[in-house]
Amino acid sequence: MPSINMQQRFVRNEQLKHYPKVSIDSIQSKFQLMISSNSHIYGKCLFVLIMFLFNLYYFRELLYFSLDAIFSFTFESFIRLLYGNGIDMVFYFRYNHKLMKTIDDHWNGLQIDFDYETRKYFWTHKAKCRRLINVVSIFYLIITCFYPISLYNTQQRIKLVQHIIYYFCLLVCFPLYQYKRFCHCCIYVDLILLAQTAVQFNLIKLQKLLNETRKDEKSLNINVIENARNKYLLSCRLIDKMNDIMSPCLFFIFTNFAVNAGHLFYNLLYTKEDEAGKLITNFQLSCSLTLVLLYTHLSLKIHEKSLESLATVYKLSLKTNSIRLLNEISLFLNHNEIGFTFGGMFMLTTSSLSTLFSIIVTIVFALPTFAR
Repeated sequence: MPSINMQQRFVRNEQLKHYPKVSIDSIQSKFQLMISSNSHIYGKCLFVLIMFLFNLYYFRELLYFSLDAIFSFTFESFIRLLYGNGIDMVFYFRYNHKLMKTIDDHWNGLQIDFDYETRKYFWTHKAKCRRLINVVSIFYLIITCFYPISLYNTQQRIKLVQHIIYYFCLLVCFPLYQYKRFCHCCIYVDLILLAQTAVQFNLIKLQKLLNETRKDEKSLNINVIENARNKYLLSCRLIDKMNDIMSPCLFFIFTNFAVNAGHLFYNLLYTKEDEAGKLITNFQLSCSLTLVLLYTHLSLKIHEKSLESLATVYKLSLKTNSIRLLNEISLFLNHNEIGFTFGGMFMLTTSSLSTLFSIIVTIVFALPTFAR
């Protein structure tokens, strides 16, 4: 049945914009699947080569490792080593063809891809998020990789041969590293938006049903409630499966951000660094913060929409006296809330997130004082 917005467009004789089927099968996803644990032998060899280049970049910085200060540059490099290898291992073992097939099966089971508003919601939000990720990634790459090279004068360029490993890491390893992180960002957003779209569809249907019952209470029947409850249950299963990859990744992302923020705070207070260096460090942290806020905002909307769905179902219970309907609604209300978890420890909600950020802020401001 066409939506109200579609009918209004037909009345105004406006041409509907074509949106393709909802899919997370992007180039970035295909690249990650190509080097996953259940890929062919060439993909696994490529993954080993990529990890070797990444660790070459990490260990180049660890040559200057020192235990003199907690938040020294080398300690940050050590944390980056743990973060980079950890998150790559998570993607290698968990983001594979089996996971994608399960997600596709759950999504197809919802049978909502035919809906025009569903496709529009997914692709419009994906386009906005992808533009933001592209801008942040490009600026981060330029500032971090190419800006330091432009600072070298002619006399320093003579020393390029002596620092061939450094420049190989800077011009080859780091762009490859940045592209892989870009792929991760796109995959995060695709998964979150897919989950958000599923919950959004169910919420819209429930709200329409509530509006119809206000006009005619007979429009509320058990088949409609059963269908809505089944779709909500499938959405729960879809997001639970996504949690296999999202939960550990969110833990790594927030931990890495806390360490980088602490490193920046320590440098601003206790080290004498040139203004250009501070500016670059601030810009890098701002890029990281932008992406963290993007993931957080999108993840929280999933939980908020699930709460709205349950609240709407509760309002529907006030519109009927039928025992069968009330029993079906009670089964609906017994479902758990939907959302991503933080390392499997707790669900990301507004309250838990405020507590998490309070802990991060405490760590950022407190730990550097012990390194004086």
